[in-house]
Amino acid sequence: MEQKLITTILLSTFIFSLFGCVTSPSRGVELDAREAPQDFPRVPEARDTQKSIQDTATQTAGAAVAKIQLVAHQEEVPQPHGHSELMVPPVVTPEEIPPLTLQDLEGMAMVNNPTLVQANAQFQGEQGAAYQAGLWFNPVVGYTSEQIGVNGTAGETQGGYVTQEIVTGGKLRLSRAKWAQRAQIAATIAQAQQQRVLNDVQTHFYRTLAAQRLVEIHRKFVANGEDNVQTHREMLNLGQTTASAILQAEVELRRDQLNLKDAENDLHQAWRTLVALVGCPQLASTRLEDMLAATQEPLDYELALGQLLSSSPELVAARQKIQHDQIQLERERVQPIPNVLVDARVGRNFEAGGQTTAGVNVGLPIPLFDRNRGTIQQAQADLTRSHADARRLELELQTRLAAEYRAYLSAWQRVDEYQATMLPKAEEASELLRKSYYDPKMPENRRALWVDVLAAQRLHMTLETEYVGSLKNYHEADVAIRGMLLTGGLTEPPAAVGGGHIDATPKPR
Repeated sequence: MEQKLITTILLSTFIFSLFGCVTSPSRGVELDAREAPQDFPRVPEARDTQKSIQDTATQTAGAAVAKIQLVAHQEEVPQPHGHSELMVPPVVTPEEIPPLTLQDLEGMAMVNNPTLVQANAQFQGEQGAAYQAGLWFNPVVGYTSEQIGVNGTAGETQGGYVTQEIVTGGKLRLSRAKWAQRAQIAATIAQAQQQRVLNDVQTHFYRTLAAQRLVEIHRKFVANGEDNVQTHREMLNLGQTTASAILQAEVELRRDQLNLKDAENDLHQAWRTLVALVGCPQLASTRLEDMLAATQEPLDYELALGQLLSSSPELVAARQKIQHDQIQLERERVQPIPNVLVDARVGRNFEAGGQTTAGVNVGLPIPLFDRNRGTIQQAQADLTRSHADARRLELELQTRLAAEYRAYLSAWQRVDEYQATMLPKAEEASELLRKSYYDPKMPENRRALWVDVLAAQRLHMTLETEYVGSLKNYHEADVAIRGMLLTGGLTEPPAAVGGGHIDATPKPR
């Protein structure tokens, strides 16, 4: 009874820790901004995509909690007559807790990862700048008077004035278009950051699975080593081995035990890294759904390259930066076009008997000395650099894909060979030796030594260890290629466009 109570308490603690982690989503993850005036240019594609991903993530995270809660549901237990019915939770063993799936962890990460909040905040900031950049200058309203006290009157003129700067050359339109393009870049960066988070979660999910599997294998190694030591001791009693052989078996056992400790430490590290990426560092260690086996056909390099060059968010953002710099160049070219300054005045002329008078002044600056040539040259240089950067990124992605694909193909070939021939043959050899050592139908016909059986088992476990390592490498490379080579789920998202002299103005342009 005491053991059942302890199990129930531990399970409840696990459920509450998981529930508290995924039911408090971070604000601002949804790629959306506060409502802006109707003339503010939106980026509907990015917004709709982000909202859809966010809704799916929230549903997935909620499903993870529901899955755990199904195990810990409370049942009504009838009480003796005269007593009210009490809700008593059933006793659930740790093995009955449903394993966490990759989809569960991805949903938690989409809700809790802070870099997604940063990416969304950057997008909202660029949207705000786009709205601000297209606004007209505020008018200036004031009071005016002239020659107060002349001839004993209140003055020649007493009244008010309105001054307005009228922007020409489509400057406001181009400024807004430029910053709206930055918002589009920021949306692409946010989508790339989501992919980075998912890639990291998937990569560390498979690493943790591999670590779990290796712990199980190393426990078999320890059991094999203990059996080997015991066998050698029995053989020594029969005069079939030497003391040095026992010492060697004991050393081998000690090495197996240390390898097991290393594997357990690796598992702890992998789990702690995984839950940190998910955003739930307090999540108690639990089983993961075993998805380590490779079931897909190998990717084709040319198809992977074409997909990368056409859909990589890094390349999309680089091409959007070219469009941004093209708009920026056009904006700087119209900057020298003078804005019109209009000043309208109205008042009473008390010197002339209180008659109402009006006046209008219209002026514009002459671009005599400053024609914005230096800034235009800088904008042209930025555009040239953006074209070169997009080309540089294409070549860089190809080199990164070449290295990743090589690792991917080698790992897949090893996995396929282990699955098809090496592991089945090693297992069959071990089984044949075991049967040769002892056949229930012919117990007197013992042809193999038990040490040979143990050696065959050890060879099979060694191959299993190598197989798990190849599976881990395969999944890591597969996630990288399918995920557009994006990594850095906890790295701050880059800025849409680096700051510069054009940004250092009171009003964006």
